[in-house]
Parts: sequence; structure tokens; C-alpha cells
Amino acid sequence: MRTTLAVAVLCSLMLAVPEVAGAKTWRGKTAQDRRVTVKTGGDDIVNQVRISWRARCRKGNYTSTTRFVPPLDAASTTAFQDAGTYRARIPGGYRARHTVSVSAVLDGGVWRGTFRVRTRVTRKGKFVDSCRLKRVRWSAREA
Repeated sequence: MRTTLAVAVLCSLMLAVPEVAGAKTWRGKTAQDRRVTVKTGGDDIVNQVRISWRARCRKGNYTSTTRFVPPLDAASTTAFQDAGTYRARIPGGYRARHTVSVSAVLDGGVWRGTFRVRTRVTRKGKFVDSCRLKRVRWSAREA
């Protein structure tokens, strides 16, 4: 009975929340042929960017996806940029610290930009490897 009630309440709440009017999604690829997604809110300002990437390391490659969310360093209806550092756990007891940046402009209905990443990999607090993607270009069209 409780489960049925909980599901009914959840469904009614989902129906009561209106979809954001004017929200848009752009999908595209990087020069590495990896996925890019840009989403805007009802105000046409970017509220999420997701970029898949592969960086060259001293001992191989590192593949991941980075997501940028508000507050972005700068965002308007025709341009945005953001940069920062985040950490990730890697199976086998490894850890990565990613320093990333993204910037783009909306030109003719297409977002065009660049993405950069530097990664430092450690295990048990000791340096293991470093990776770098100097600059990859990307573009995304409205889906």
C-alpha cells in the first residue's frame, strides 16, 4: 500500500512540474569524434555542457567525460566559458585530478568551441602518470 501511494504521489508530482519552455539541446562531435552535448534553459543561456574526450598520457591514454554545470565562469545566449578542477576515482585504487576548460560561441545556430584538459594520476598519494589534451575543437547543432 505504501509503495503504491509513493508511486502515485511521484507520478502526480512529475505531471505537475511543467517542462522548461524554450529549453534546447545541441548535439555534436569533437575533432576526436567524441560526443558533445550543450543544453540551454528557457532563457537560452547554457546550463549544461558535456564533452567526451581522450587525452594522451606518458604511459597510454585516458578516456573520460566532463560535465560543466552552473555557475559557469561566463554565459550568455551566444557564448560561454568555464574552467576548473575536479577529482575522479579510477578502478584499482587510482585517483585522477582533472584541470579542464571549455569555451564556445553560437555562430549561425551552431555552437563551436574548444576544450582542454590536464590530468594527474596518483595511487596511494604517489604520482603515477600525467595526461594532456592541449586543445580539441568541437561543434554541436540543435537536436
